[in-house]
Amino acid sequence: MFVLIEMANMFLLWSVVPQLTYDPTAEDGLVMQVMNGTYHWLANTSGILNFFALGILYLICITVTNRFWIGTAFFGAIAGITAFAGKVKVAMRGEPIIPSDLGFLTGNGGGGENVASFVTDDLRTTINAGVSLVVWFVVICLLLQLVDRRSPFIYCSWRHPIAGPKNIFGLICRILAPVLSIWLMVSYATGLAIPGSRTRELADEVGYVPRLWNVMDDAQQAGATTTFLSLTNVKAMDEEPGYNEQAMKTIAQRYEQAATRINQERASTLTDNTVIMVLSESFSDPNRVPGVHFNTDPMPFIRSLGDVTTAGLMLSPGYGGGTANIEFQQMTGLSMANFSDTMLSPYQQLVPTRPEMYSFNQMWNQACGSTSCSVGFHPFLQGFYLRGANYKKFGFSHLYTLDSDPKITHAGTYHGAVANSDNVTDEEAYKNVVEEVRANTSDNKPAQYIELVTMQNHSPYPDLYGSENEFHAANDSQGVPGNEMGVHSEYAKGVQRTDEATEQFLNDLDAIDKPITVVFYGDHLPGIYTTASQDTKNNLALHETNYFIWSNAASKSHDTKLPEEDTAYTSSNFFMAQTAQQLNSKISPYLALLDELHAEVPAISRASTNMGEWETEAAPTYLNSKGEPIDPKSLSAEAKQLLDDYRMVQYDMTVGENYLWRMGFMDLPKQ
Repeated sequence: MFVLIEMANMFLLWSVVPQLTYDPTAEDGLVMQVMNGTYHWLANTSGILNFFALGILYLICITVTNRFWIGTAFFGAIAGITAFAGKVKVAMRGEPIIPSDLGFLTGNGGGGENVASFVTDDLRTTINAGVSLVVWFVVICLLLQLVDRRSPFIYCSWRHPIAGPKNIFGLICRILAPVLSIWLMVSYATGLAIPGSRTRELADEVGYVPRLWNVMDDAQQAGATTTFLSLTNVKAMDEEPGYNEQAMKTIAQRYEQAATRINQERASTLTDNTVIMVLSESFSDPNRVPGVHFNTDPMPFIRSLGDVTTAGLMLSPGYGGGTANIEFQQMTGLSMANFSDTMLSPYQQLVPTRPEMYSFNQMWNQACGSTSCSVGFHPFLQGFYLRGANYKKFGFSHLYTLDSDPKITHAGTYHGAVANSDNVTDEEAYKNVVEEVRANTSDNKPAQYIELVTMQNHSPYPDLYGSENEFHAANDSQGVPGNEMGVHSEYAKGVQRTDEATEQFLNDLDAIDKPITVVFYGDHLPGIYTTASQDTKNNLALHETNYFIWSNAASKSHDTKLPEEDTAYTSSNFFMAQTAQQLNSKISPYLALLDELHAEVPAISRASTNMGEWETEAAPTYLNSKGEPIDPKSLSAEAKQLLDDYRMVQYDMTVGENYLWRMGFMDLPKQ
């Protein structure tokens, strides 16, 4: 047991260190490569805490099955599958497995087969080796169970449970052993996330220092098992001491006054415009990445929009992943920076637990008196991030996906000279939105809120384009390995195709005689910049994507370009406030809060993007209008008040009683 627990410990440690990879051509096999790569970690905190947690898991497997070798087979399979799945996730998204990932396996349409479609070819060798190892381990354990003639792990006679003292004692032990083992695991996992608990105190004594604002760092220091368990008891936000109904009334009154002041200078109604939010999967400018350069511009059209309309850079809390978190910020106006470190995926950990959840599309629903005024499109599966259920809770009439009923209409993929992509192209995704707007216009229906989440540029990035890809020849990056440059070139071609499709999309919308505004943004950079990511000085650049806000010819805001100091840098939680500014529209008290906060703190991100030397490890990142990190201590009294109010508002909306919603805090002024 000791040896197997330690081996499982080493495999799980190996899974969260990107530098430790499996080399099938090496003289040593997989097991020896893992041992050689992780032996020096055996004495650190992660080894101690992981060993303890894995020991409890082993005990559960044995006491539940009541057979040593069968329990050992279960333990080895669980540990092995977790380690290799974790290795794949770390390679693809730069983060370990967390409890909310289980939603991919249990949600509708979110099974492992769909997740596996994103696995790159170079990871398949590791997966194949891992599957082989786990299968052989299970087979050997089952054979040993047949050979071993000893009694069950705990003596028990189900046929004669009370025939004598021995049988009675055995029955009690047989029932209590698994119950107590499971209770021990639950107690340990629950207490680990609560500062001041007895479990946490014991963990602290052996050097446990949680770093859940950066789960990758936490898993490397505390161990993947410890990180996973510490996230099972999720707390959305730390308690706000002054939270009560009266405090929320005070905040509501403050921003009602702000909204009244702002609205005196504005003339239009926000919901008279059709607003289309386009989350462009992994879209960003490759030429902004340090060390990466193409002498052919992959995004000339989107770059040119910066000369005629509002555009700039968005600070993203994610790199290589986290799409739904950026989407959540954009949909609700809330920030990941205000959540506790254990809240890693609101779509999976928060929204399903709330009886109601506010999102901006509800302003359009309220204006037209129906959910038909908000609709979503996502050319993938509705089970991922529980989007299907969440969009329904947000008040969308329908989320069109590959597996919805009815399904999304246009779902064509790119057929290249070398290989085929399973991801729906942006050209096809845009067609769904254009047809929706055209149909709505021809039927003379009210303006809509439309959400489009694309998939074209989702990883992996195989050789799709062959000789058609001019970016291989245009790639003159310095200090980047050849194989990495090849992936960059494939990605750059995808960016070019998005650029071309976006130009056609805007041309199509320009021809529609109805005021339409598009907010386009990349959610995060792809996790392909291995060389650049190794230098912490590049952290900020690897968390900045492109965005623009554009209005068609039928809109009064056509060719409107907001001042540079208001637009150069932002974060997705501010998009709706910026849209209202772009359209010169009257706003709600909630949007007034976001409008004033954006003026003081242009961009906010949670701690994983820390950039300032002055920042504590768990501090959020704030950027000024020049894109420079702000020392929180240097913020003005007004900015600090806004941040405090913002945090209290988010607490009310996600943890508290939703006082503000009932006070009309989110309502636009009546026409």
